[in-house]
Amino acid sequence: MRPARTMDNAVRSRCFHCGEPVPPGSHFPVELNGQPQATCCAGCQAVALLILDHGLDRYYRYRQSLSRRAGDDRDRLQAAWQSVDDDPRLYGPQVGPGLHELILQTEGIVCAACAWLIRTHLSRQSAVRECHVDASGGLVRILWQPEKGALSEMALALLELGYKPHLPLPEAEARARREERAASLKRVGVAGLGMMQVMMYAVALYAGEAQGISLAAQRFLEWVSLLVTTPVLLYSGKVFFENAWRSLRQRKVSMDVPVALALGGAYSVSIVHFFRGSGPVWFDSVVMFIFFLGVARHVEMSLRHRNQASGAMLARLLPEWADRVTAEGVETVAVSELRSGDHVRVRSGESFPADGMLLSDAAEINEALLTGESRPVARHAGEPVIGGSINLGQAVEVQLEAVGPDSVVSGLARLIMKARSGRSSASISADRYAGWFVVAVLVLALMTGLAWAWLDPSRAFGVTLSVLVVSCPCAFSLASPSVVSAASRALLRHGIILCRSAALEALATVRLALFDKTGTLTTGSPRLGAVTSNPARADADPDHLLRVAASLEQFSNHPVAAAFAGIETLPTITRATVHAGQGISATDGTTRYHIGSKSFVGLKKNTRDTNGSSRLQGEVWLADEQSWLLRMELDDEVRQGAPALLAYLQDQGIHSAVVSGDQEQPVALLAQSLGIGEHHHSHSAQQKLARLDQLRTVHGPAVMIGDGVNDAPVLAAADTSIAVQGGAELANSAADFILTGYSLDGVRVARETALRSVRIVRQNMAWAAAYNFSMIPLAALGFLQPWMAALGMSLSSLLVVLNAARVGTRRENSTLNPVLSIT
Repeated sequence: MRPARTMDNAVRSRCFHCGEPVPPGSHFPVELNGQPQATCCAGCQAVALLILDHGLDRYYRYRQSLSRRAGDDRDRLQAAWQSVDDDPRLYGPQVGPGLHELILQTEGIVCAACAWLIRTHLSRQSAVRECHVDASGGLVRILWQPEKGALSEMALALLELGYKPHLPLPEAEARARREERAASLKRVGVAGLGMMQVMMYAVALYAGEAQGISLAAQRFLEWVSLLVTTPVLLYSGKVFFENAWRSLRQRKVSMDVPVALALGGAYSVSIVHFFRGSGPVWFDSVVMFIFFLGVARHVEMSLRHRNQASGAMLARLLPEWADRVTAEGVETVAVSELRSGDHVRVRSGESFPADGMLLSDAAEINEALLTGESRPVARHAGEPVIGGSINLGQAVEVQLEAVGPDSVVSGLARLIMKARSGRSSASISADRYAGWFVVAVLVLALMTGLAWAWLDPSRAFGVTLSVLVVSCPCAFSLASPSVVSAASRALLRHGIILCRSAALEALATVRLALFDKTGTLTTGSPRLGAVTSNPARADADPDHLLRVAASLEQFSNHPVAAAFAGIETLPTITRATVHAGQGISATDGTTRYHIGSKSFVGLKKNTRDTNGSSRLQGEVWLADEQSWLLRMELDDEVRQGAPALLAYLQDQGIHSAVVSGDQEQPVALLAQSLGIGEHHHSHSAQQKLARLDQLRTVHGPAVMIGDGVNDAPVLAAADTSIAVQGGAELANSAADFILTGYSLDGVRVARETALRSVRIVRQNMAWAAAYNFSMIPLAALGFLQPWMAALGMSLSSLLVVLNAARVGTRRENSTLNPVLSIT
């Protein structure tokens, strides 16, 4: 057995830098504006002195939140960063001669003052050309020159300020998404500016046709319209021509083909008419088409990008650095350098860097992120550990067996991708019908042109163009995205983030609701329930013993310790021994106490057994050397809004079931207390997927509500999914909706919004179809000029957008906080 670890107590006064308690007897003062201030450790003192010595004391005046505590392992992290100084893969992409762009995800950035502090401090580094900080996303973007400094110097500059930078993840896909988004925004912006200008000129031209206009004024307005339309077409409209040409090369007819024909035809003929000095011009129609279609494409692209971000979330489950044990000693290396067979040391509170076999005698591990089991798991020498799980006990050593693509985390990623790919089958039919619609439009336009070429050649092109313009599916293309945008804003007001547009329709049709247990139907944080003292011990004071229990639990990383967080501790208990997977022992100077499981306390003499606990999270025992003193039951509090939500789902005729990774007893107790008739326990991620398929076959389309990483595959595979507040990042990335509020009432709000959205989308589609099918005959018969078709198309699109805005007009009766705050 390895020796149990010991820790010192930390209580009372607060550090002015980070707000953490200042340990008794510690003395790390700094002076701010002539007033002495206490800090909790040498790290916070060093950071504060650095800020003050560099004249950056304004940071303390303007910060909106306390700073992150300076890490005790700064020297270790500095050495780790220095070990990758010679790895050019981490320098970031080259953006100029000798200039690289480095993006670091940084912990501890909480406000604009943090951003100012980092930007000011980093800009003083000799290798840094520019520094930009995104306070909302915690990103630090650095343009730097490797020949003038080392990568570790940037990291050390952040560590000096108390911020913790993370190694840059592979940026290829993320950079491609950022570039695509930036290019789309530029195209929409240019088209929007061009449309506003050209439409002003068009109003004057249309009014001139009705009321009279001088030739010089008409020519001037047409000339400036041409000047504005040309860059809009060549820049913002280029994508439609490229997509049309690409589809034709593949012998397919996409929606962009008639769009490109209409844009190219209208622009070309308008130029001919302009230079010939006679005939209509349709520059306003060109820029209008480009803008409306560009907006619809941008909305679709934004939602698609959100769907592709799961990889980065998975990577963050694993630590960046690992302590590798070699014959020469322990070295800190990047996790990407680890290989199967390596021995690593994992300290208390750290994540295992890869899958492996435990070499130490025992360990207590939190696998909740991966398995869904809320209780820590005891592992012994020779047993497997999973990368990404957290070591709660003393430092242990592990022999790695599966790294990179062979690990459990990578397997979860493959499950998510497989589930996501299964969702795209419904789009095949839509694509096929869209292709037939485009072909029908082109055939109709061609037949109209031929007919008018025989009837009146002078009007043939104008009528054909009117058909193409009036049949342009702008209203169709906006019918759904505009509703999605309005629904997204309405949901956001209630603390609900919509991640995928198709989820609205799916949520409106579900007949089955699957719930995870821990962290979803419950809070996932144990709280103290009934407390029973030993009736045989007349000297047992429950209030005092609770303080004893809290004093012992403060030395533990176990989740159960959170249940004692609000109880005052005893200053006489200053040291404790943590027994991995069993409990804690400590003395107050006169009496030795033990707290932990029943088996741990039962090793002491005269321990009296009692009836088993009926609580959701079990029980904790406190004993001294004579007998047990307190039996403390633990509750896992039911999440706010859960009973009301289950009643609502029952009224809607939706079947509810619990599918959890927890053990049988707590799952059954929770299901019974909430009136859920069907529950399944001890399910892994793969078993949850199988259970989803089984229940979906019986009941119909399913919504999955969960929070853990092991929920991510089933969240992705369900017809639609909702991640609750406090869920793992990967669960959020796999979900269609994310609740940022505490209450489960958000599920009801999301469904009602989805039902209303589906109705309005159908109204929009019906209107768009009625408009097209009524206007196309009028255009083909020559009753509509191209400008009339363009105006009708704009009004039709405007009506669709205004109708979509009704999604958010109905006020919800909800317990959710209407102010969204995401940190």
